[in-house]
Amino acid sequence: MPRPARAPRPVWATRPVWASGLAAAFVVGTAVAWLQYADRAAGLRSAWPAVHLNHDRVGPQIEQITTWGTWAGALYVAGVCLLAGRGGPWWVRIRGAAVAAAVTACLYATYGGWLLRENEFHKVDVAEKALRWSVACIGPSAGLITAAAVAVALGRGGARISFRGRVALTAAGAAGALFLAAVHTFQTLEEERESLDKVYWIALTTGVPLAALLTGLLVHAMVARALRPVEAIRRELADITGQSLDRRVPVPATEDVIADLARTTNATLDRVEAAATRQREFTADAAHELRSPLAALRAQLESSLRHPESVVDWHEVVREATEDVVRLQRLADDLLLLAGQGAAPRVREPVDLSALAEDLVREHQHLPESAALRLRCDAPAPAVLPGNPIHLDRLLRNLLANACRHARTEVTVTVTRTGPDLILAVHDDGPGIPPADRARVFDRFTRLDASRTRAHGGAGLGLPIARDLAAAHEGTLTIEDTEKPGALLVARFPAA
Repeated sequence: MPRPARAPRPVWATRPVWASGLAAAFVVGTAVAWLQYADRAAGLRSAWPAVHLNHDRVGPQIEQITTWGTWAGALYVAGVCLLAGRGGPWWVRIRGAAVAAAVTACLYATYGGWLLRENEFHKVDVAEKALRWSVACIGPSAGLITAAAVAVALGRGGARISFRGRVALTAAGAAGALFLAAVHTFQTLEEERESLDKVYWIALTTGVPLAALLTGLLVHAMVARALRPVEAIRRELADITGQSLDRRVPVPATEDVIADLARTTNATLDRVEAAATRQREFTADAAHELRSPLAALRAQLESSLRHPESVVDWHEVVREATEDVVRLQRLADDLLLLAGQGAAPRVREPVDLSALAEDLVREHQHLPESAALRLRCDAPAPAVLPGNPIHLDRLLRNLLANACRHARTEVTVTVTRTGPDLILAVHDDGPGIPPADRARVFDRFTRLDASRTRAHGGAGLGLPIARDLAAAHEGTLTIEDTEKPGALLVARFPAA
């Protein structure tokens, strides 16, 4: 069975992702452009190195970028993310905007701190360095990181953060926090060479294993919490039995692979329940159909055995019993075929539908039930299709038997080709089938009126079997309108 397609991310959840990423990159670009403008406004650089060291060309602008510029940039990105998410739940939009603002503020503050430190030692070309690094690294990374964080925060459906998103957030947060602590420690001890060596070896022998252990524990705890819906699904499935197929597993609010698993499981349970219902109905109908002729046959035989003096003609009794046995055998064959146990092997070979129709019409002309009818076959050209000859023979026999049972004077079988399809049509001039009942006659054990009873040899299985056999050949069997009185059954098959 093909894997069900997952629902795509809604439009309202897609826009904030790329909008917040572009906004974060735009904030970095705006800050760099401002520094370039301030650097040019400071005038030409002096040729004397001493002037270079003392002349702070963009220091005030860097201070402003690092202080209120951080908050302004974060608010701008949050506003863009909030506006881009129009149409989605307001709490999800606020969550995405808060994540975008927090990530932008952290990245922007880090960038500002680097500019302040560079400005202490490289006042003359700090603006040029800011431009190079922003175009090459800082701007693109800020946009990508912000967009990724917003995508994780919004999730696929917006209700909750998905399982993969929570794993990514936990691992990234733990690794980022530990790495930040390590970088800050090394920067603090940069000037103390001896202490720096001690910290290096402590970090190498103890810090790295502890960091890995802490990250693993955090991810393990988060995964255990995120997999609680899977455990709930497992418990519910363990409690479902054949008598409780109406129960369904809980579907978590997240739009992730766990929610997809729950929905697929419920869809499978729907199919299992429907199959079990059909099986119970089929068993009950089959038992009902077998019970009546068996009871009649038993009563007839027991009465003849208990009161043999009342039997005038034993040959007639045996003949009637034989007819009942034959009817039961046909019904058993039909039931086995419907259950898929008595079907012929699944072979595919070229079958001439025209020749098959002519042979069966010629055979039915000599049967007692169609002796008073006029049977015609209109199949002028060979009509070959790949199929199972036994199944196609059974299909046409059922259609002919149904038509002969209800026809008044005539039954016509037609085989034609329409484009790439082969059309098999069987028409009788009987009472016909009302449009309201044309779908119901293909249900098993269905009889429309008193004319369709066991006395005429029908058990309500001929047309359902014919429809199933047509479907097995990738065809269809329908009842169509006709200008003439009677019923017209049409089977369509692909010729190749």
